[in-house]
Amino acid sequence: MHSSTIDHKILTIPGLYNSGPNHWQSLWEQKFGACERIELGNWNDPDRDEWVGQIAAAMSAESEPVLIAAHSLGCHAFAHWFAQASDFARARIAGALLVAPPELSQLRRDNRATSFADSPSFTSQTPMIVVASDNDPYAKTSHVWRLSRQWDARFVNAGPFGHINADSGIGDWPYGQYLLASLQPAPVPALTDEALWLRAGDWPNRVRRDPRFEFKERAHRS
Repeated sequence: MHSSTIDHKILTIPGLYNSGPNHWQSLWEQKFGACERIELGNWNDPDRDEWVGQIAAAMSAESEPVLIAAHSLGCHAFAHWFAQASDFARARIAGALLVAPPELSQLRRDNRATSFADSPSFTSQTPMIVVASDNDPYAKTSHVWRLSRQWDARFVNAGPFGHINADSGIGDWPYGQYLLASLQPAPVPALTDEALWLRAGDWPNRVRRDPRFEFKERAHRS
């Protein structure tokens, strides 16, 4: 994968406890020249309003559209910001990749992320992809699928990779890079071939897309 295939600046939004040095978000920040982390603060005891405020501040500082790469609780923080953002602010988002959003009721039962109410619903013209894993300990695939409906996003099941984090053994997650790049307007033709984004010897991808979006994609390519 060549960084030139991603033309927009990337803003990463980690989840609870932040993302460590071996997390794909951290590796993307090293790999791509224009990739920065939104420092949400209070990583171990997050406050929803504070996190949403930090996202708002980061977005207001951007003069050109950016790509969002959020993980876990960061997906919910982004969704809360997006739901209340103005059309002008939303226009700063070229696309959003929302990976492994957890089930909030489960986190609250464990006395984590107690300030996060259930995520909002919204419709949008902004391209978004919500990614699930078959065996994510923090959310069933069906729950993540329902979130994709709430957020008017395309749904992708990336396979059995736990919480899609450093413990998943996916390195810099080339398939995630493909998904992120595909969110850009008028992606280059190479992006239509997913195999070009997978290194020899990478894990088998058992990707299952949302049929609703399959139809739209075929119509767009025809």
